Amino acid sequence: MPAEWTIRKIPEETTMVVHGEIDFTVTPEFRVELHNFINETSGEMKLDLSGLDYLDSSGLASLIEARRILVQKGRAITITAVTDQVDRLLHLTQMKPLFNMA
Repeated sequence: MPAEWTIRKIPEETTMVVHGEIDFTVTPEFRVELHNFINETSGEMKLDLSGLDYLDSSGLASLIEARRILVQKGRAITITAVTDQVDRLLHLTQMKPLFNMA
C-alpha cells in the first residue's frame, strides 16, 4: 500500500507544507510537486514538514535534489519545522545545515 501524503502550497509565502509519509512509493509524485513549486515561485523556498510523520532516503534525496536546483538558480531553501522522526533523519545524515537548520 502506498504511503499517503498531502501538500499545501502557499506561493505568496514561498512555503510548501507537507503532511503524511514520503517513501519510495510516492517519491516520484513528490519530486514532481517540488519541481513545480520551484518553477512557480521565486526567492527562498520554505518547507514546513511539521506534519510529515515519515521520510525515507528516497524522500530525502528529493529534498537534496530540490536544494541543488534552487542553488543553481541562486535561491535558498529552509526547512522551517519538522517532526522528531524527520529531525533524527536530518541529524544522522548531517543534512540540517544544507536546509538552514540549527
